[in-house]
Amino acid sequence: MDDRPDTRPEIEPYHWNPDGIWEDLPVMKSKDKPDLIICDPPYFDKKADEYAKESISGLSRQTYLKFLENFFIFLKKISKKNTRLAFINSDWRDFQHCPADKEEPGQGILVVDYYDIFKKTGWALTHVIQAPLSSERFNAGVVSAMQKKKILGVVSRYVMILR
Repeated sequence: MDDRPDTRPEIEPYHWNPDGIWEDLPVMKSKDKPDLIICDPPYFDKKADEYAKESISGLSRQTYLKFLENFFIFLKKISKKNTRLAFINSDWRDFQHCPADKEEPGQGILVVDYYDIFKKTGWALTHVIQAPLSSERFNAGVVSAMQKKKILGVVSRYVMILR
């Protein structure tokens, strides 16, 4: 978005305020409703240092999940009956710093946690597509460090299709 605002003026960055009032957003009054919403939210905690300061990635686990719950309710309000939502994400665990057998249940955010929010907010899951990541990200140094620390890596993203 930063490098082409002149050629794609319809794409406008917006920083969501988790505590804000969403009923006043311009999109709530729009006559055109989306047919497809692609949602690839900032990953919880994993890249908090790389995202903007206002990113939801830096929120606590509970606040992050509550924000997404409110966001999916909001998307439901602005959508048509047949609107599809493509949600892209993966399990978040502290796999970069913690051996797999030492990970604490309930500390991560798994795809099933997102699914629970979708059910709660009225979205129906129709498809789950597993999208493998490029093997280029797993160079010999990364793989060796993972083996030494006994870490299970994430090698794909999930695309959940909902309506």
